Amino acid sequence: MTSPGDGTALTGLRTGDGAPPAPDEMPARPGAAATGWRPRVRRLTRWRPTLEQLAVLSLGLLVLLVHDVGYMLRQSFWTDEAWVAVTTRFPLPQLPATTSSSPIGWSVLVRLVTVSGTQTARLLPLAFAGAAVVTAYWFARRIGWRSEVESVAAGLAAALGVLLVPAMLVRNDLKQYTAEAFTALLTLALTSRLERDWSRRGLAALSVSVWAGLLFSNAVAFVGVAAFVAVCIIQAARRAWRRLAEAAVAGACTGVLMLAVYEAFDARAVTPLNASTYWPRFFLPVTQGLRADAAFVVQRFGRVHAMFGLGPWWLAVPLVVAGLVTMARLGRPATALAVIALWPEMLVLSALKKYPFLNLRTSTFLFAVTVVVAAIGLVGLCSLLRPWLQGWVAALAAVALVAFALGAQTYLRSHSIPNEDVRGQTRYVAAHAAPGDVIVVSLASNWGFAYYWPDGQPARRFTPADMQQYVAYFPGQPRIVVASARDQAGVDAALSRALAKARQHRCARIWLVRTHLARGEGSAWAAALSRHGQSVTGVGHDGLSVIQAGGPSCQ
Repeated sequence: MTSPGDGTALTGLRTGDGAPPAPDEMPARPGAAATGWRPRVRRLTRWRPTLEQLAVLSLGLLVLLVHDVGYMLRQSFWTDEAWVAVTTRFPLPQLPATTSSSPIGWSVLVRLVTVSGTQTARLLPLAFAGAAVVTAYWFARRIGWRSEVESVAAGLAAALGVLLVPAMLVRNDLKQYTAEAFTALLTLALTSRLERDWSRRGLAALSVSVWAGLLFSNAVAFVGVAAFVAVCIIQAARRAWRRLAEAAVAGACTGVLMLAVYEAFDARAVTPLNASTYWPRFFLPVTQGLRADAAFVVQRFGRVHAMFGLGPWWLAVPLVVAGLVTMARLGRPATALAVIALWPEMLVLSALKKYPFLNLRTSTFLFAVTVVVAAIGLVGLCSLLRPWLQGWVAALAAVALVAFALGAQTYLRSHSIPNEDVRGQTRYVAAHAAPGDVIVVSLASNWGFAYYWPDGQPARRFTPADMQQYVAYFPGQPRIVVASARDQAGVDAALSRALAKARQHRCARIWLVRTHLARGEGSAWAAALSRHGQSVTGVGHDGLSVIQAGGPSCQ
């Protein structure tokens, strides 16, 4: 694999590249003939993968083995996936309004891999998981190791770490979290490359990885800010004023472009996280004092420490610290500082109630980055201990990797997707409902129902009752009634409309499609049914029920 602009193949990595050039020393520029577009095209057409590149690609493809792909393609989308999948049912110009909390680039890619009515889109997070494995190898491989053996060992350890870290193994759902792991690692890898070979082209590549990465990842913004701040701090500490000016200008331009992407595609989808009862538990309780803050951090790490796969804290923390020290020792202080800065940055965002701290899904990128740093630390420690332990070093590293792999065994091919079969309910209704029957869809089921319903084109209607701020409905099919809220009033209104429509047809039935019921929502449905004197009968798939609106004479 050849990184853009440096002309060094992985198999030809020079040793001792960790020593940075003089602060304001610019690398020699190749001749004009070597930088024209025609020579680049010729080089590209002649490119053939090396054995190492093929091996690394094979490592990335191993995601197809550590995940149960058949299960992923069979399992129905659950609610948090359904509002991503349903965007494929709307016209492309409506994508900025329907993409909701998912980055718009992710929703575009979902459209490209979706086969209507199926779960093929779940191959997309697998593709990004494989890309994250390859990027982890590149990142760890090229941070300036003194020998080829150490370099390859670090790359392999990092790649296996990302492949087998439990937080990535449980990512089977149609969300952008594996893309966030990939973009975070890519940004750090480009930061490392910039430290190795400073150039404006390298700065531009780092900038593009951040603002363009926002189209596919929310987390890349945090990594990008940390990276540019770290680069500027290191250049200031070295009194490399020209490089500091270049980095500051590149960072400012990146910030403007990030803001443009945010305003164009993300701002309209942002809703206060406090609007949900789920997210506040991930916010730092700054108003309760330092003791409460410390207890919160300890609690969050305690609940997710298994997802790092690094064992107890007394082992994990030294490995991560060793990784940071190794990166700094090998001439990557800005990269190490960027990783360090990520943690206080995420705590500040949590305190401001802007981003959850150590949520298993939204912090997937943190788990991946931490495991890569620990892998670098493992190889760095082995490198330091080699003069004393001689032949035992390789055995020590092998034991550590085997222990990591054994710890991940529980999560291999995991079936972690919530079992909410809105597909089964929808298809059963489509197959058994009579033309005069009425279909009531609960608020949380509307996106899945709209994705799987085989007839007609859905439209959207604004509602403040959910964070997506719209429900999908079928204007050409008035017999489909979508609840506008999950509370008593919303449920009762939907049932009242359904009963009124059912009375227009003799012996019409009312089908209730309900999944992902919120706390108290089941009681609201029971109360509404009781008030209208109706009873339900469970049919077909779990959760689906039917009302005989015409009474006993119609049975």
